[in-house]
Amino acid sequence: MGFPQNDLEQRLAVIRPDDTVRGLVFNAVFNLTEKQLGVEAATRLREPFFKRSPVDFFSYPAVDALRLLYATSEALTPMYGSMEDAVRACGAAAVTHFFQSTVGQTLNRLIGKGDPKRLLSHAPTAYSTLVNYGRREFAVLGDKQVRLAFHGDMQPVQYHEGVLKEALSVVGCKSRVVGTPRGVTGADYVITWE
Repeated sequence: MGFPQNDLEQRLAVIRPDDTVRGLVFNAVFNLTEKQLGVEAATRLREPFFKRSPVDFFSYPAVDALRLLYATSEALTPMYGSMEDAVRACGAAAVTHFFQSTVGQTLNRLIGKGDPKRLLSHAPTAYSTLVNYGRREFAVLGDKQVRLAFHGDMQPVQYHEGVLKEALSVVGCKSRVVGTPRGVTGADYVITWE
């Protein structure tokens, strides 16, 4: 399928100057790049944004996070086979990095293994701790199916598909996540698990 040629520009155009992302999202992408492509590649991607690694729970410009996501995904495309899968890998890396943090470990202990509905019901709050833009709504569709609706979020659908699938993996569930975009800043995600 691929991304439209001007996809990044469309997304950058809707970012407000005060939109921010926590440093752990940047660090997750740097760690993934280092793991897949080496220290030099990770350093090259970091240098336009930071002299050294950002602090996980400090806030940084969302415009930089989006530019980094696209640059990193492009660099990782040969490793993952497509830009879309590279973007999903960056989303998954953010979850892995989050659950390695003290806050993430605490959340994981509170939720426990095998309770995806409970985990996903907390997704709107979890996202609000990582970004200061947009809103997310949770709805139960069935015993093993929920929907998250994202509003005012400029990240590509594939990024959040990676986030949500990895989050369920952390609680020990095999899942399927299908994102349906609604313009540049909205999407619905139907999450089903076994």
